[in-house]
This record gives sequence, structure tokens and C-alpha cells, in this order.
Amino acid sequence: MSSRVALSLLVAVAAIAPAALHMPVPSLPLLAAVFGAPAGTVQLVLTLFLAGIAVGQLVYGPLSDRFGRRPVLITGLALFLVGTVICALALSLPMLIVGRVVQAFGGCAGMVLGRAIVRDLFDRERSANAIATIAMAMSLAPSISPAIGAYLAEWVGWRADFVLLAALGAAVLILTAARLEETHRYTGPTNLAEMARSFVLLLRSPAFLGFALTTAFTSASWFTFLASAPYLLSEMLREPPSTYGLMILMPMAAYILGSAGVSRLSAAIGSARLMIFGLALSLASGAMLAIWCLVRLSPWALFVPMAVSSVGNGLSQPPAIAGGLSVYPRIAGAASGLLGFLQMVIAALGTLLIGRLSQDRVLSMVAVVVAALAIALLCGILALHGPETEPRPVRSPRLSSEIARRP
Repeated sequence: MSSRVALSLLVAVAAIAPAALHMPVPSLPLLAAVFGAPAGTVQLVLTLFLAGIAVGQLVYGPLSDRFGRRPVLITGLALFLVGTVICALALSLPMLIVGRVVQAFGGCAGMVLGRAIVRDLFDRERSANAIATIAMAMSLAPSISPAIGAYLAEWVGWRADFVLLAALGAAVLILTAARLEETHRYTGPTNLAEMARSFVLLLRSPAFLGFALTTAFTSASWFTFLASAPYLLSEMLREPPSTYGLMILMPMAAYILGSAGVSRLSAAIGSARLMIFGLALSLASGAMLAIWCLVRLSPWALFVPMAVSSVGNGLSQPPAIAGGLSVYPRIAGAASGLLGFLQMVIAALGTLLIGRLSQDRVLSMVAVVVAALAIALLCGILALHGPETEPRPVRSPRLSSEIARRP
């Protein structure tokens, strides 16, 4: 299988879950009215989707190290299709939330295994560029999906979002089963105890933790904003869902712009410096968001600073992910799963925090976004300049040998 064919398929499998995540977001205020539920309860449609992705990534990574990427990925895509059908047929909010969890649990296979397959095919430096290419291409799906979801909800109804996602999920599943070849033959951990030891090995690595937490808190800043913006537009600014669908194109396009610069800039200044520069730019945009929103809230005050932050995210995320996957390359599946788990768990916590810090939605959103960006920058610095302490051997010859293989 050529690397070009692999990248094309990985774009499709990696984009389906982000599209499913973003498409129903403009409809959250509408769902609150349809089901007669408070906004905090309806927000579980987003929060538990993130939780489903988090849990799923812990499973898919180690299983793919043992059984191969292809069968595990196909299983995940099939689960995504089942969950999407449940959502489309949901007669109550609890049923919709259950469908979203199943949908997320299945769809995250493409996210975690897409990164692992890249690491199978490329070395560390080339994998950063490949991840950036995938990130830039797959950003097109979540860029346009909010607008599509908003207009479908206004013109047809919220169920149309999930009908479209089901059709896309079926197409991606068929394409993957027909075209994707296996990229990993290594037989890794065979039971839960061995899987746990893989995670222990990674968690005891300061370098892996630094890279993983960098990506996690960067993601938390974005998803916190994502959970807040529809309600701020609807309740405080009296804007229709389509306003969110159109304005979100700005930060999505900015992320693509940032990702597009990774290949050239990493070659010119190095991936480490590029990561720190991107994190610093995102933090500066957080200060811009705080000043603008607290002085005068408007759609532009929300989305222009987040567009600047998205440029920084596009520059910092690919090098950070590539760094985390390269700590122990032969268990890249487990590393990718654990990295994704930390991303989604911390992001989900961010979406819960905004409703509990205070009754002021604007202040809560700004506080969580800025704090997450500051922590991300600190973790990035520690990942590059912290102590390179070797973890003590774990009680598994197979995993202990990974220490000797560390590049």
C-alpha cells in the first residue's frame, strides 16, 4: 500500500468522528426546547461524546498493537454507524445521549488508529508532517459540518444531521474494508494486565506526559469554547443556529492555515521551537479573547480571538502528538490511545467546569480557556526541557525491552 493511498484513507476515517462531534453543536439550544430539558443536561450530548471518545481510545490503541490496525478500525467504524442510527431514531434525550456515546466510542477508532498508522509508516520527523497533512485535510469536515448541521436543523429538523452522518459512516466503513491494508504485525500485549503495563510505562515517562498534557489542555481550551459559544450566541446575542455554523468557519480555516505551515516551518526552525511558538500564540489570543469579550460581547469578539488561537493550535498540535508517539514507537497504538484519552477527558472536564464556576457564562468560558492555554504552554516547555528520567522497569519482559529501544 502506497503512503499516498494510506493518507487518503486516513483522512476519511479520522474525519468522521470530528464531523459527528461538530455537526449537532449548533442544535444544542434547539434540543433543549424539543426535549424540554435544561441547557446543562443537553450539554451532555457534547460532554459524554468526548467521554466516549476518551474511553474508546484506551481500548483501540492496545488492541491494535495486538491484533493489527485494520480489523480493530473496521470494528470501530461499524460501532459508529450503529450509534448514529440510534441517534437518528431517538425518541428521548437519554436515548439520544446513549446513541452519542456509542457513536463516539466507535468513531474514535479512526482518530487514534489514524495516528498510529502514520507512525507505522513514517519516522518521527516525517510523521509530524504526515499528521499535519491529515489534520489539515480532516479539518475540512468539522469546518463545514457545523454550517451543514445548522441549516439542516433549521430547514428539515435535527434528525437530518444524523441521517447524513449515517450515510457518511456507511461509505467510510465500506471504503476502509475494501482498500485499507494492514500496517502493523507486531503482537503486543495480550491481556488487560499487559495493556495496563503499557500505560504504566508511558505514564512514567516525563517526556510522554509532557507532550500528552500539552495536547490535552490545548484541546480543553477549544472544546470549552465549543460548548459555550452556541448558548452565548442564542441566549445573550439572540442569534440563530446558522450564525454559529458560519462563524465557526473562521477558526476552523485558521487551524488549517496553521497546520499547513508545519511542514515548512518545522524544517526551518525545528519541531520543538514550532510547538512552543504555537502554544505562545494561542495563549496571547486567550488574553485577546478575555479583553474583548469582557468589554463588549459580540460574535466577532468570540470568534476572531479563537481564530488566532486556532492558528497556534495548528502549529503546536502535530509536533506535540508526533513527540508523544515517538517516545516508545513499538507501542505507538497504546501511546496514541492514552494520548487521546487524556485529551478528551480534560476537554470533557473543561465543558463541565464552565457551568459550575459562576452564573456568568462569559466569565466562566474566558477563565477556563485562558487557564487551559497557560497550562498547555507550561507542559510544552517541561516536555522539552524537563528531566529525562528513565522509568523503572515494569514486570513484563516485552515492555521492559521497550526502554532499551527508546530512540
